[in-house]
Amino acid sequence: MRSLQKKPLPRAFFWIAATLIVSVLCAALFVAYTVTQRSNLAQQQLRHDIVLRGADAVGLSFNTALKREWDSLHAVARNISNSSKPEIDGFMDAVAQTGGQVAWSGFADLGGKIVSGSNRLREGQDVNERRWFREGLRQPNVGNVFASSSLERDDNDRKQRLLNLSTPVLDEQTGEVTGVVTYSLRMAWVQSFLTRAREQLNIDVVVQNREGETIVDTRDTARNLPEAAVAQASLGRDLPGTFQLLDQADGLYAFSPNFVSDELPDFGWRVFAVLDSGRLLNVMPQLLQSAVIAVSIAALFVLAATLIVARILLRPLEDLVATATGMAEGDFEYPRESRSSREAAHLSQALARVQGTLALHQQVKSGRAPLLRVLDSGAEITSINEGGSNDEGGNKPWHEKTTRRNS
Repeated sequence: MRSLQKKPLPRAFFWIAATLIVSVLCAALFVAYTVTQRSNLAQQQLRHDIVLRGADAVGLSFNTALKREWDSLHAVARNISNSSKPEIDGFMDAVAQTGGQVAWSGFADLGGKIVSGSNRLREGQDVNERRWFREGLRQPNVGNVFASSSLERDDNDRKQRLLNLSTPVLDEQTGEVTGVVTYSLRMAWVQSFLTRAREQLNIDVVVQNREGETIVDTRDTARNLPEAAVAQASLGRDLPGTFQLLDQADGLYAFSPNFVSDELPDFGWRVFAVLDSGRLLNVMPQLLQSAVIAVSIAALFVLAATLIVARILLRPLEDLVATATGMAEGDFEYPRESRSSREAAHLSQALARVQGTLALHQQVKSGRAPLLRVLDSGAEITSINEGGSNDEGGNKPWHEKTTRRNS
């Protein structure tokens, strides 16, 4: 029967090298994947923190500025309660000339007639039907944003958009209401304030009124908010004074149903904070690139070091395998002793003993050589002739015979 021809098996170094390369490659890919995932999670968490903390910072600074105007309104109301017309005019003019936040301020008596207005504007006008007057007679009030037809247009030749703050004026002696004082805040100032905050904090702000109309948008290109974000906001997650993250639609959004602090009247504003990712410095590509390079260098170092060690350990074993193969074919060349490892040293000693034993049996069997007594070390042998004498002559016991190292 014809035997099948078998292909030669690969060397042990090949298997070690192949296994090591695959293992190092898999480990490097696993480390790279883990680092990438963790980096992405860290970046996402960082962006969440930026949105929430940035939005809270914007809200805090805006409420501080708004409260300053609110306190100013009440201070004026206290000072004009029993003042004359010229004194009231002085207060109204000073308010409109300070800071540019207030476009116009005025005082209306109980009959709804404007007694004094900044720069004498609208004096004598009947405001009986205006909300700021009717609500202001009862309590401090914030109106809706509107476009004014009585004031001069802005730099773009558009009607100025204003927000009325009003509060009752009380008589110092009787405590009775004598009229209403109002501030008309410029929404352009609100827009400018929030835009400056955006440049510092990289947080865009979108403000909507009670009807869902956008009244402030600091983004470079104004556009509608995602329907998913608006729908979640309409559910009214009511945690006063804080922003809450919304599920991501086409960006990262946070929502505050109570952007204005509780110290001020209800403005009815819904405020969305939007991460301005275009202004953020994205260090993740450089970080991932550095991580991949570091992992690759470490993997190559481990691979090279392990292959070198494997080669150092396997080379003597390959030589001993070659010696054992030669012995099987009748070649009794003395094997090289290896000190590369304990296993190699033991194998080389064992092969030396096996070689001595095989040589002895072969020579005894052929009757052409003296008996050989192989010592335990496998490196020395004793020559004994069949007649009990040695090569030097004389009859000596076998343990006193001269020895030589097999070469």
